[in-house]
Amino acid sequence: MVNSPDCKVMNKTYELKLKSHIGEVRRVERFVKKMAAEQGFAESRLHDIMLVITEATNNAILHGNKLDGSKLAWLRCQICGDELCVEVQDEGEGFDPTTLPNPLDEENLLKPSGRGVFLIKQLAEDVRYEFSDKGTIVRFRIRFKT
Repeated sequence: MVNSPDCKVMNKTYELKLKSHIGEVRRVERFVKKMAAEQGFAESRLHDIMLVITEATNNAILHGNKLDGSKLAWLRCQICGDELCVEVQDEGEGFDPTTLPNPLDEENLLKPSGRGVFLIKQLAEDVRYEFSDKGTIVRFRIRFKT
């Protein structure tokens, strides 16, 4: 489950099980909008929250599970004070985040992909990866109040 050592009072937890299909991003967007409405996310934070969560789930489905219909991904979000603790899990083989090309390098600027992990690191806090034979988990925190 979503764990943050800084979280003293944990509130509601939200969970969404995803098929490894690119169309699942629409479900993720609806899920985040519903959670935002229920929890009173600041409008000024909603874009960043939506971006990091959809990037993380897209990475799980596309790169982790490689659109393999027999594999699932999970999105778990826990309200912790004025932060959202997020966990995205896939059933893929994992990767080494330190070997990803820098999307700001000149040769990468016009590429249509390759910015997801970079964006998550820029917009979220405490980004961590866990790798096992069961898949990859990315965890991060993001403020939803201004």
